[in-house]
Amino acid sequence: ARESGMMKLRLPGLSRLSRQLYSGRIPNSAARTWQSILTEAEAQVLKFDAAEKTERSFGIRHFVRANVLAHDSLASAMSTELGDKLAANSASDHVDYKSILKSAFESDTDICDAVAADIERFKVIDPACDGLLGVYLFYKGVHALACARVSNHYWEERGETGRLIAKLLQSEMADVFGVDIHPGCKLGRGVTIDHATGVTLGETCVVGDNVYIMHDVTLGATGKAKQHDRHPKIGRGVFLGAKCTVLGNIRIGDGATIAAAALVNKPVPDGYTAVGMPARLIAPKGAKGESTRSQLDLGRAK
Repeated sequence: ARESGMMKLRLPGLSRLSRQLYSGRIPNSAARTWQSILTEAEAQVLKFDAAEKTERSFGIRHFVRANVLAHDSLASAMSTELGDKLAANSASDHVDYKSILKSAFESDTDICDAVAADIERFKVIDPACDGLLGVYLFYKGVHALACARVSNHYWEERGETGRLIAKLLQSEMADVFGVDIHPGCKLGRGVTIDHATGVTLGETCVVGDNVYIMHDVTLGATGKAKQHDRHPKIGRGVFLGAKCTVLGNIRIGDGATIAAAALVNKPVPDGYTAVGMPARLIAPKGAKGESTRSQLDLGRAK
């Protein structure tokens, strides 16, 4: 049940981090998020102006004006911000990345709402985040996710030509941001990719709301699947630690934690922690009928 926009927790024994991840508010308005970013940008420009006689801005004032204050919406700004980054990586291919992005944002407003939720999520979960302006301008995890959401739109909605555009975006996203997300991957809202280097998400992955992904995470296939649906299904509020690998069409339950460097190829129940290589389960504290530390091998997990 939802109360005042928050999801009521029913999972016992979650860590503070897991509770934050699982129960965070997911904004549904890109306009509201963009207004917050504009307000921060205007305040920053005023600081530049006040310090002009004693400090040089080295062009950063113009950068903020061009990338934030010149735009009236998150869709317009993100099309320019990401379009410039992608075009700079492929100056010779004559692809109009800004128009590709803008067309998707205008065709499906849910994309921008999801991007806004990703931006807002950093404020909730990342202690290093001191405002939304920096997240929008500099956090490549947000940029990579925005590209992935646009590529999914082209993959699902624009026919054969759209699929070619989607693959182009995937390729450029991997080059520019170091994140490889297949256009077929389905992403929830409020997803965080922290540090955003070396992350790989396969075609039939599903990632729930408020999932936190560290660097060098792989959600892949085993290479032995006989069916097309071959990648993990990640529940709501899951934490995926650095260098962890989750393989196969398995479910990682709501509020679960996958520890750093863990190798998981069997399902993980709601609220459990998976550690080690191969991974073993640790039950959440206070779970009925479960010991605090379960040595149950994931191969026998129900």
